[in-house]
Amino acid sequence: MASPAPEDTSTRSSGWRKRVEVPFVIAGAVLVFVLMGLSVADAFLRSVINSPIFGANDYAQIILSFIVAVSFPLCVLSGRLIAIDTLLRFFPGKLQVFLDWASSLLGIVMLAYLSWRAFFNALEAASFGETTLLLQLPYAPSYYAVALGCGLSAVILLLERLAK
Repeated sequence: MASPAPEDTSTRSSGWRKRVEVPFVIAGAVLVFVLMGLSVADAFLRSVINSPIFGANDYAQIILSFIVAVSFPLCVLSGRLIAIDTLLRFFPGKLQVFLDWASSLLGIVMLAYLSWRAFFNALEAASFGETTLLLQLPYAPSYYAVALGCGLSAVILLLERLAK
């Protein structure tokens, strides 16, 4: 009887990745369809009966910020972060590993910084009562969502890097 093949690291990590990825994909899809429906309905009502949806741009602003917040972790999970590694193949193996780690750490630091800044922008927006122009929707939840998305992305990128 043959012994089972050793489990690949990507197979082991796929369990937690799926548990994180599926809710984000569903939330992102719902948000995109809501934004699409809002835009189509607003354009249709504006064209047909000359009565657009009141505050559609305000709703679109808020929804779009949540879509961006959901997109950050999904980009990290799918490995779609921007990295130019064309020249990396020409370097020696140890230098390739070092540069790969360096680019990952730079990405983690940048995402953590964005998360930190978005969090403090949310606190300021909440304390000043910053809102959209027409409907007076608060901006703070949008900033908190972006802070959470960037922070989670930094954690996922760190876990992905440590799993390699």
